[in-house]
This record gives sequence, structure tokens and C-alpha cells, in this order.
Amino acid sequence: MGSRPALALLDILRGEGVDRVFGNPGTTELPFLAALSEAEDAVVSMADGYARGTGRPAFVSLHIAAGLANGLIGLLNARRSRTPLVVMAGQQDRRHLLQDPMLSGDVVGLAAPAVEATYDVQHAHDLPLALRRAFAPAVRPPAGPVFLSVPTDLLVEDTEIEAPARTPAPAPGPAPGLERAALLLGDAARPAIVAGDGVGREDALGALVRTAEACGAPVHHQPMADCLNFPTTHPLHAGMLPPRHDAIRTALAPYDTVLIAGAYAFTPHHYTPGPALSPGRTVVQLDSDPDEIGRNFPADTGLVGALAPSLHRLAVLLRDRVPDHTAKARVLRAGERHSAERDRAESAARAAYSRAPLAPWAAAHAVARGLPPDAVVVEEAVTVGLLLRRMVRLDRPGGYTHTVGGGLGWGIGAAVGRALAEPGRPVVAALGDGSSMFGLQGLWSAARQGAPVLFVVMSNGAYRTVQDTYEAMGGKGVCPGTDLGPLDFTQVAAFFGVDAVRAESATHLRELVSGAGKLTAPLLVDVPLRP
Repeated sequence: MGSRPALALLDILRGEGVDRVFGNPGTTELPFLAALSEAEDAVVSMADGYARGTGRPAFVSLHIAAGLANGLIGLLNARRSRTPLVVMAGQQDRRHLLQDPMLSGDVVGLAAPAVEATYDVQHAHDLPLALRRAFAPAVRPPAGPVFLSVPTDLLVEDTEIEAPARTPAPAPGPAPGLERAALLLGDAARPAIVAGDGVGREDALGALVRTAEACGAPVHHQPMADCLNFPTTHPLHAGMLPPRHDAIRTALAPYDTVLIAGAYAFTPHHYTPGPALSPGRTVVQLDSDPDEIGRNFPADTGLVGALAPSLHRLAVLLRDRVPDHTAKARVLRAGERHSAERDRAESAARAAYSRAPLAPWAAAHAVARGLPPDAVVVEEAVTVGLLLRRMVRLDRPGGYTHTVGGGLGWGIGAAVGRALAEPGRPVVAALGDGSSMFGLQGLWSAARQGAPVLFVVMSNGAYRTVQDTYEAMGGKGVCPGTDLGPLDFTQVAAFFGVDAVRAESATHLRELVSGAGKLTAPLLVDVPLRP
């Protein structure tokens, strides 16, 4: 039996595993909201965090052209981070659309650059099929947001429509050509691996560990990684590659063969001359997205397939090619080298402990050492985040979340979404003060939802990453417009109904972070930093 358009929409969403709708109510979405009762950047960021935490696509409802414009930052972040979202915006009633009614606009044209695909639905009977089609590219590699425009009058048409049954997609298998990859890596004298965000997205972390151990290859996270793609506690973990081509070349110079697994380009932060990979190095590239193979650097062999089964198979092949004593000796040497590097960073951070305002090293160390077991770190701290990445000791998939998209204001909403997705798992959001200012409205949602998130705002009174880049590019003095001055985030939190406290020392900050798992409501920690 058929359903009215709005109810059919809900039937499709349930069938796709959607159990929450993220959005702001608006007049053009009233028929959809009415159906919900019967059955803009912050909301997109919340959906982003929720999708990552659940492993399912999230659904977002935005309010016409203005709401879509507000949500574009979140959509750009989701596209770069390859987060599966299906986003619907209500279009004005078609019966007066030609008269340019308030808030109307070319929503499809506005959304197109920020999403994987768009659907302009003009007939009620097309809505179910368009929704089914939208969910497919949202989850299929490369994955990302997909947009639908749905006029408000379409949802109340006096017609009954059938929702087509969902057809499960077959599970992707291992890549062809793994024997060639095993030959190149197995014959290498100094192999290395770059762990891309595809590893984290596809739950292939364990398989990558086995591959690395099978040949004794040190593993670097891709620059500004969005996920935990390799355990930072493992002796083969060599840290994150810096987000500059010259620095990547230096970091990979000691190796003769590099496996790049699931890495989306190398996302440099600012320009430096030359390629990320110097000529003469053997490159094996594995990705589930065929468009990534050879896209930004040449590969000696390119492999397309699901990462987890491909890496499982590659580990087996490597064990037959690399003697066990050779692999173990490499692991031991790498572990000694990486342990010494971590000890130096640990000593530098402890030496910086003091009362507030804190040194950035001390703040990063206090957060990292205070994290409860099984915690999720949602990081949008930019400069302090680079230090935090060197200090965290995480080994469970999903333990670190970031967006390489770079659109500020993502972190607060994403942390709320993660808390909703994984109730009972501690969520600690490490945020910059400049980043937080773009997404403060997310604190209202945190309070409203009772999300037990610990928001840690690193307050250095500046857009520090812009100042650092300005200096690196030869700028003189302080970069204009980057000085925020003193900000009191405890007052901001109180305005939105969130409890807050100011960290008095690094030890105090560490204690606050260690209590994140006991929270029953959101708490904001204002951390004054030294310039």
C-alpha cells in the first residue's frame, strides 16, 4: 500500500538506517516536520560526527537557500572528510516560485560544488527513487554528502506513492594485483607505510597493523589525518607526516619503498616547491576509490579494492616473502627510535608545566595524559592539535576525529554528534578559541541534548595558525586581523546553559579531562594559553 510523499520519505529513511534527523525547522520543511510528529552549520557538523560514530549515513534537513548557505561550510568539510550525509533542503512552493518569494534561490546550483551529487525533485512519485539514489553515492567510495531539493508543496500532494525496496550493495572484495605489491614491499630494504584516512573509515586498522608487522615497516599517518588509522601506542607508529611537500619528502627520504593505503592526496597546508615524493622511490598505492590511483603522484603499482580485505591478504603474502626474524628486527629498531622521540616530547611537555596561562606543550600533554580509557578525541585546535597528535596514546578505532576540510566551527557540533552516536563513550573536544567562535551555537544543542561532552577551549587569543603561516611565508610583524584579544569562554558557556570552569594549571586540566567519563551533561573548560 502506498503512502503520502512526506510519509514515504520517512519510510525510506528508516530503511536506510536513519534514526535521527539533524536540522533547523523552517517554513518550507513544515510538511516534513508534521510527518515527523506523526511518526545550518552546527547541524551539519553534528550529522558529520554522528555518521562517523555510527558508521551509517546521516540525514540533514536544511531550510531553503539561506539555511543551505549556512550549512555549506559543514558540507565542504564533509566532502573533504568523505563523511556520508544525505542533505535535503526545502524549496519554496512551486506555485509562486516564479515570483521570487522570500528565501528562494538556486539551491541546487548553490549546493553542487560542495557535494558528490544533486537531485532536483519535481514530482512526488520521483521522491522515493531519488532518495534511494542519494544514499548510494553518499556511502560508495569516495563517499560524501549528497543533496536533494524538495519543494514544500510536493510533500503535501494528494497522491500515494510506493517506496521502492532497498537493494543491499555487495560487500567489496580485495584488490587484484596484491602479489605484485607483496613482491615490491617484500624485496624492499627500507619499507614504510603511509596510513590514510580510508583505513579508519573502512575499519581496516587491524589489517594495517598486520601488514606493517609482516614486513616491519614504520607507519606514518597522512598529513592532518581525520581518523586514527594506526595505533599511536604501536612501536611502528612514526607520527604524522607534516602538511608540506618539502617536509613530506624529508620524512620519507630514508625509505626505498612506500605503501600508501587509503590516503586522499597529501593535502598540503601551504605551498612549497617540488613534489611530495622524490623520484626514484618505489610507490605502491592502495585505495577503494579508483580515481585516487596516480591522481597526485605516480605509483609503480596501483591497487583498487576494499582496504580491510586487501590488507589482510597483503599481510599473508608478505609473511611468505619477509623472514620473520627480519620483520621483528625492523620492528625492534623502529620501536627504539620512536620511543626515544616520544620520550623527548614527553620531557619537553612536562618541563613546561605551570600555572595558567599554560604553555601549549603543557596543555596538549595534560589533555593527552588525562584522557579516560576508550575516549574519543574530537580535535579542532589547529596549532595545539599538532602537539596533541604527538602526545596521544590511542589504539581503538574511532579514537581521534578531525576534519581536513578546514572550515572553522566544525568541532563543537561534531563532538555533540559523536556523543549521540556512542552513548557511554567519553568524548573530549579539543578546540581552538578562533575555531570555537565559528560554531558556538553548537553549545545550545549540547545543553539541549544533555550531551556529556568535555569541551576544552585552548585560548591563545589569536588565529595562531594564520600567524604561523604568515611568518613561515616571510611576513613581518603580526599578521593583520589575527589578534583576538582576551576571551572569556566561561561566560559564553553560561549564556548557552553549559557549565564551565577555567583551568588553573596543567595538573588541574589533566584532572578535569580524566573526569570526562563521569559527565552526565556538557562541561566547558577554558584554558588560557601563553602567546
